[in-house]
Formats: sequence, structure tokens, C-alpha cells
Amino acid sequence: MKRLFIIVIAVIMHSKAFSQQVSNVKATQVGSKVSITYDLNDQAGKPYYVKLLMSKDGGSTFSDELKFVTGDVKNIKAGLSKKIVWDASQEVSYYDGDAVFRVEAVLKSAPLPEPIDLKCSKVELVSVKGVAGRVTIDFLVTSLFDCSSRLVKEKGYASLFDTSGNEYGPSNGKLGDTPIDYEKNMIKGIPVRSQYIYDNIPTDLTSIPLLKIRIPSGSGCDTYNDNDKSFQFRNVPISR
Repeated sequence: MKRLFIIVIAVIMHSKAFSQQVSNVKATQVGSKVSITYDLNDQAGKPYYVKLLMSKDGGSTFSDELKFVTGDVKNIKAGLSKKIVWDASQEVSYYDGDAVFRVEAVLKSAPLPEPIDLKCSKVELVSVKGVAGRVTIDFLVTSLFDCSSRLVKEKGYASLFDTSGNEYGPSNGKLGDTPIDYEKNMIKGIPVRSQYIYDNIPTDLTSIPLLKIRIPSGSGCDTYNDNDKSFQFRNVPISR
């Protein structure tokens, strides 16, 4: 891979109740790896979800969250001298041009449940956001086999329960870039950014008592029963 020419910008984040700042952002490149250092200032030291994005058009548009990152990224607390390392060779097969990086930090109302590992795959909740009656759940699916998988648009496969015990099915979703109800070829060990969207959810719901995600999979997973493909997350906070 040819050298990535680095340009870096910092982003100021604000919310209704507080303000925090991503500052002092710097980038260096050694071989195919890019190191991003930054400060995340918040005296309260609250938990954040931090992600790294890249732009190839000078900052006009940005990619989805970069996946092959390590260090002070995803679930962290505010502080100084944070560092993210991006392995560009794992995510970009070839690119010769300028790159603008952006560090985004979103305050988490409460910690999300821990990732769940089953026999076929691993699911990690990334963010759960509520706007009016819509709840959007972003998560990573990492298959433990080279196989085909899909997300299903019906209750039982993707059920959200409210505090009254009402069950909701998704109105939309995707497994990577593959629409809901269509199969995607999964590569062992590669996390795939996925999403479920639920509509007509009570606007006063601040935590999901139970979220069920079942991921049908073939190939190496077809010998396992449904319980080995069903993920249950409890007390999932909704960020509004």
C-alpha cells in the first residue's frame, strides 16, 4: 500500500447538559499503521464511545466507523494523551491520496452490556439511540466461521421488549451492507457493522429490559441449535 498523506482535524462535541472537547489531535504514520493521539476533556470523567472516521475528500464526507482500530477507542473514559492505532492495510487495500481523520466522542448514559460470545458468532452492542419513537441499535457481528448469515425482520428473531412486556419487531435493518432478510457471506473473525431499527417505541423508555437477537447461519454453524445463535441482552440503556 502506498503512503497515506495525513491531514488531521479536531471536532468539538456538545450536548444539552454538558460540553466536552476532543482536542490536541495529532497523527503519525509508520508503514501501514496510523497512530492518532488526542485529549478528551471532561472533568466528570464519564464513559464515552469514541470512534475514528476517515475522509478522502478533504473532510466533506466521512466513512463509517473504522473497524481495524486498537487503543483508546470504543468504550473509554475521558482523559488526556489518548491513542488510537489504525491498521490501514487491513481496511484499505489500496489508496494513494490525502486522508482526513476525525475523532468523535459520544457520552454514554450508562455502560452497554458486555459482548456475548456463542458457538457461531459474537455480538457487541455499539450504540443504542432513541429519537422520538424510533430506537436505532448499532452492533458488531463477528462470525466464528466462514459462513452465510442474515438478520431477520420479525419478532422472535429480533425482539425488543419494553417495561410493560410489550414485544416489538424491527422495521428495518442491515448486516454490513446487506439488507435485512438477505444472506451475507461472513468471513471468520472479521467484525461486521450491523443495525436494527425499531419504530413506535414509547418515548419515555430509557432502558430496554430485554433485547433478543437471533442470527441464522449456515455452513459451519448449521449443526448448532437455535440457542447457540440467539443473543439476549438485558437492561440496555437508550441514549436520547
